[in-house]
Amino acid sequence: MVLITGAARGIGRATAVEFARRGYDVAIVDLLSDDLRETADQVHAEGAESLILVGDLTDLEFAESTVRATASRWQRLDVLVNNAAWRELSNMRDIKIDSWDRTLRICLTVPAFMTRWAAEVMQDQGGGTVVNVSSMNSRFTAGLASAYTAAKGGLDALTYDLANLYGHHGIRVVAVNPGAVDTDLSHDYTDPSRSDTAEQLRRISEDLTPLGR
Repeated sequence: MVLITGAARGIGRATAVEFARRGYDVAIVDLLSDDLRETADQVHAEGAESLILVGDLTDLEFAESTVRATASRWQRLDVLVNNAAWRELSNMRDIKIDSWDRTLRICLTVPAFMTRWAAEVMQDQGGGTVVNVSSMNSRFTAGLASAYTAAKGGLDALTYDLANLYGHHGIRVVAVNPGAVDTDLSHDYTDPSRSDTAEQLRRISEDLTPLGR
């Protein structure tokens, strides 16, 4: 079975539904309870079971409890997908410390410790897989979201380290680096109050995409 963070919308929801389609039961985590229940409905439509876990992953006690709850429900954990993310369009000239800290906590600290807790379960059962959802912004930057870029670059480096740490125990740790995807997180691209920055970011994203969109 699969535990997916940030599963209420966007890439997280699509991932949950795809795993359900492939025969996996899923535990889904997010702050957005109503949207998370919509994800669960789509999972059930594919014939899979779900476990809805609503809470704030910046609370690491809650984050750890999601792993325990998942393992308790199904007596195993086959895949952890660290998908939850948060960011603001703020560069180092104007970013507030609170924004910096929240971005790194959600995008880097939470995946690190979720992996640690999940690996304890996976090691006992003989193996498993961790998928870190990183970003093309870890390699292609625009000077518009400094904390997010730093966090995703760190997540890539952490993935290599954890793959070496846990690989000998049958646990694969891998990362995927999506390009520009039209999700709720990217809707600040078209925020009228930041039209200049948003248009610049959209143009850069499209220039880096072979299909130009």
